[in-house]
Amino acid sequence: MRKRKKNKKKAIVLLLVCTLFIIVIYFIYKNYSEQYHKNNLIEEISSHYNEFVRTNKDSILYNDKGEEVGKIGNNVELILNAVVINKDTKYFPLKDLDGYYIRYSDVDKIDERSLIDDRYKNYLVFNKNIVTNEKTSFYDNNGNLIYELNESFSLPIIINDSDNYGVEFNNRLLYVKKEDVKEVIESHNTDRSNASGIGVLNYHAFYDENNDEEKRACNTSICHSKSQFKQHLDYFRDNNILTLRMNEVEMYIDGKIQLPKSVLLTIDDGGRTQVAIDLLTEYKMYATIFLVTSWYDPSDYYTTEYIELHSHSHAMHETGACPIGQGGGIQCLPEKEILDDLKTSREKLNGTTYFCYPFYEYNDYSIRMLKEAGFTMAFIGESNYSDNLVHVGSDKFKLRRFVIVTYTKMSDLDNYFNQIK
Repeated sequence: MRKRKKNKKKAIVLLLVCTLFIIVIYFIYKNYSEQYHKNNLIEEISSHYNEFVRTNKDSILYNDKGEEVGKIGNNVELILNAVVINKDTKYFPLKDLDGYYIRYSDVDKIDERSLIDDRYKNYLVFNKNIVTNEKTSFYDNNGNLIYELNESFSLPIIINDSDNYGVEFNNRLLYVKKEDVKEVIESHNTDRSNASGIGVLNYHAFYDENNDEEKRACNTSICHSKSQFKQHLDYFRDNNILTLRMNEVEMYIDGKIQLPKSVLLTIDDGGRTQVAIDLLTEYKMYATIFLVTSWYDPSDYYTTEYIELHSHSHAMHETGACPIGQGGGIQCLPEKEILDDLKTSREKLNGTTYFCYPFYEYNDYSIRMLKEAGFTMAFIGESNYSDNLVHVGSDKFKLRRFVIVTYTKMSDLDNYFNQIK
């Protein structure tokens, strides 16, 4: 009997020990599991954090209370504030959108932000502001939603486009739809005035005067030495004259942007241009080459980010095609022949809508053909007018240029650009 009681006690003690062991093991496992989960969670949250991140989907923006206060589009690059990450971290604070937060899982690390085109900073703001509705949507130039914020903004107008206003927000150019604007108000944003005109210069071929072979081969009055062109670029730099892209000229003419004193550099034909392209790249200045695409293949033509290629026709830069002037064919060839030529040129030049008349020759028929072919601007040479500048509201199919020759003096440039107020 005693032996049974003794064995029973042993069994109870053993059961208690086993139970206690199981409880200890459970708490050890639970603690380990929680710590493991905590460490994994912190590691997971940390894997999304970096100074520079990009959204991986359309996302919600929050305030510091965790309330929804807006949206942000997919693939938008952001800068984050420093944050101490723990297992309870749900949101990252945005440095470039102060006071806004984003869920950590909605962003991925990137090494650095892409270069944002800040070209717009050269434009003159209008002395007008837009005042947006209580919810403001900002889009990029492709119409993609970047931010939607539940607040109203008053912002200076940089671009007054047909359906949108271009404004600076978060240190980049973004667009607000005109339908989302409550009102436009007068505002003193600048003391500077829109330039009274744009100077457009017309060059042709170039040579390096230290290269005897180039010098011999390029000996006409429209073949410019490297030193002459360099003098001109120095002049633009020293006088703070902005070199323009072609679309900026079109926006200026249409009254969509305001500009400081500016120049559009154009080079006709496309032959012997490497000297000019190298100098423009060195100076970081922009120019357009009007290319005859039957003479030069745009796909292997030497260019850089500072050079645009636009149309000088495909094969209409030949003398004698018409009994007018030098005989540029765009003046009189059959419609189909002209339209086929222009279509070929546009296709080879990525759909350009900018044209330069061969030999500066044009008539009403030429202009009608260009419009039918989808062009929006065309350049001539100098006119008989004393004013060869391009102005707001200029006829976009008769844009005048100042023709540069070997005997053009620096004083000529000075006189030309002093016309701009």
